[in-house]
Amino acid sequence: MSVSHSKDKDMMVALRLLQMMVGAGASIEEAMKSVSMEKLGIVSKSFSRIIERSIQEGDLSSEIKKEMGSVHFEPLKKLLSILDMGLSSGGSCGSGLLNLADMLDEEEKIKRKSLLKSIALASDTLTYVSMFSVVVIIFYLMGDMMQYGSFSITLISESMVRSILMFSVLVYALIMLFIKIKDGGKIL
Repeated sequence: MSVSHSKDKDMMVALRLLQMMVGAGASIEEAMKSVSMEKLGIVSKSFSRIIERSIQEGDLSSEIKKEMGSVHFEPLKKLLSILDMGLSSGGSCGSGLLNLADMLDEEEKIKRKSLLKSIALASDTLTYVSMFSVVVIIFYLMGDMMQYGSFSITLISESMVRSILMFSVLVYALIMLFIKIKDGGKIL
């Protein structure tokens, strides 16, 4: 599983937890404390920093704004912005959290659809490369079988077959690497 998929999942879990708690009547600060205690990666760490600094400084809203400036994960910035607006208005931020969750869900579906198209194209390319390799081997074997005494027909030489098969293996490796990278996986 990739790092970005993990961040996205952590973000969705944090959003759902915040929605549930704020919807049940908890304050934004209580909900943030609860999320900070969970193991939700960057979201929990960010909330922990905000809570710790707000205890020292006394102002949760200003600490959220400071954290927004230092975070480079766009969905987390949006979440912090929604929480800050909820604190500023003194009201609930439940609808903002719901809208953000829906938006992130939609983005994830689009990413997955794009990934599936890329993998399908790569899979088709692998099929064509495999078929090409089989055809080359067949022509090579046919050339070996067409020997009549001193007369022989060589359709494809052995060195050409080796070169084509090495090329096929290279293409296969590159396509598998492409699929792994597109899926966000680590290479080594």
